[in-house]
Amino acid sequence: MSELHGYRFVAPITTVGTDFDAQGHLNNAAIVRMFNDLRVVYVQQAIGMEWVETLRRDRLVVAAREVHVLYESEGLPGESFVGAMRYLRREGKSALLEEQLVESVTHRLVARAWVVQLLLHDGAVVDWPDSYFDRVAEIEGVRIERRDRPHRPFGPGE
Repeated sequence: MSELHGYRFVAPITTVGTDFDAQGHLNNAAIVRMFNDLRVVYVQQAIGMEWVETLRRDRLVVAAREVHVLYESEGLPGESFVGAMRYLRREGKSALLEEQLVESVTHRLVARAWVVQLLLHDGAVVDWPDSYFDRVAEIEGVRIERRDRPHRPFGPGE
């Protein structure tokens, strides 16, 4: 699928009956799972399986440290959906990305997510290799520069 709402990576999202709750709309937990699945598809289809092999070989784990979801509208049975993803920036050792779940015919926004990802080796946070973000730059059409991350306490701001 082509670019959508400024996102260069767009993929179809498959739903199953259990993704819809008793109220007849797409369940919030199912949407979170779909966003996770979209990140996996981005790696497998866009970054490439060589990265998956690097993760296995070097005992690296990509971990979502934070996932923030904003639900915009109901997703209904019978509708079809696409997911879109892009990296926004790097702060310190974290990578920040944004995702959208969109109804595929009308392009109605169903939900958005902001995700903070970390790369771990044996449980410790490590730097992302430059080669990973070189590939992301090819996909996104823009370089994702690394910035120093200011120390911020956990939790909502004042």
